[in-house]
Amino acid sequence: MNLGPTDNHYRLAINEIKKLKSDKKLMLLEIGAGSKMIKNFLPENIQYDTMDYAVDYWKDSFTYNINLDKEKMPIKDKTYDIVLCNETLEHVMHPNKVLKEIKRIAKDNAIILLSMPNEYNFVMRLYYLIGKKTKVDEPFQVVTKNLHIHKPRVRDILDIFSKYFTIEKIDYIWQSRSSEKSGLISSIDGIFQSLAKLNPSLFSRVVAVRCKN
Repeated sequence: MNLGPTDNHYRLAINEIKKLKSDKKLMLLEIGAGSKMIKNFLPENIQYDTMDYAVDYWKDSFTYNINLDKEKMPIKDKTYDIVLCNETLEHVMHPNKVLKEIKRIAKDNAIILLSMPNEYNFVMRLYYLIGKKTKVDEPFQVVTKNLHIHKPRVRDILDIFSKYFTIEKIDYIWQSRSSEKSGLISSIDGIFQSLAKLNPSLFSRVVAVRCKN
């Protein structure tokens, strides 16, 4: 199975998990698991637990169904070997509180895999210039619907992650939904991905990191 055009924020996490020894059982928690897509890429020695908040048909499909804006994680200290939280912190009111909880439930020297969108990439700057709204910027509903409440830059993302964890690896990612429909756009996205490594502030849409607790 290959990653889709909008799933590249999982690339670093999948590669890092595959490097781990397969003879040891490891516990992984994915926060903001959604469709649980990464499960398809996990080796058999990984116990995969999930956390998200849903009131619809997904309600009973997560190990922990909690609202991170209102509840503390019902997990004992130093439980997990790996904690994954991709494209989630921008949707919660208090990312610092969630990161503190991640630090608490992760074992010493646990692998922490995080990502957030860079809202200051060149496309978003053009959108702001011409007054275009995206679907995560619904007027007057951003907080109510837990859309993209926060609008971090690359430096903001790295600053908040490094406040709680030691960053060991960074992946600057360009990805777009348009690649799903056009081979030409997919090729252009490949160019932007190369540029993301040279100028992350302008050309990365997502910043993903591997950290150590």
